Amino acid sequence: MNAMGLCWSCRGGVPVGAGFCPTCRVIQPPDTRMDHFQYFGLVPGFIIDLAALEVGYRERQQRFHPDLFVSRSAAERRYSMEHVTRLNEGYRILKDPLRRGEYVLSVTGFRAQTPENATPSDPAFLLEVMELRESLEEVDLKRGDAVARLGKLRSLVAAECATEIEAMTESFSAWFSAGDQKHLQVAARRVDRLRYFTRFLDELDRREEIAFTG
Repeated sequence: MNAMGLCWSCRGGVPVGAGFCPTCRVIQPPDTRMDHFQYFGLVPGFIIDLAALEVGYRERQQRFHPDLFVSRSAAERRYSMEHVTRLNEGYRILKDPLRRGEYVLSVTGFRAQTPENATPSDPAFLLEVMELRESLEEVDLKRGDAVARLGKLRSLVAAECATEIEAMTESFSAWFSAGDQKHLQVAARRVDRLRYFTRFLDELDRREEIAFTG
């Protein structure tokens, strides 16, 4: 049986997490105790049903859109905005593998020892990152082959991202199955690696734009 709360408007019973009161149909504030998985009705984990996420996002957009509440009370307009803010934040996090990995770690209560902007502690990976940076710096954006060379780097790093995501999937699945902290430690390292590769791709985006327009 679902836990119940009280409607702020009519004081009738409202299932916890419900968007609207079943009695007076007034919009309810989002439940801050719910994580993003619960808010979208998804099973917690790194592997999620992206199609269900998309459907849930569109459906909730239609239900909570501020345009539907322009003539309602100040409280209802505020709760509409709070839902949309929560909706957009959750969608942005859960749709992206890196953000989703970071969020799963936070939901489990895991605290990574490596600060987000720290230098990689793995010497082999640090060397790999340095070599990639050197390859990027060697590309003369004014030359005719710049776009092709950047494209090769993109393909290489995209493959590395896919490898990290696959490894994260295995580690997170093992954690949710067995609950062994070591699996979260491995997942955290993979998240760190994916973060570096993602930043590298962002830098590639900027340089490709220069190469195309230059």
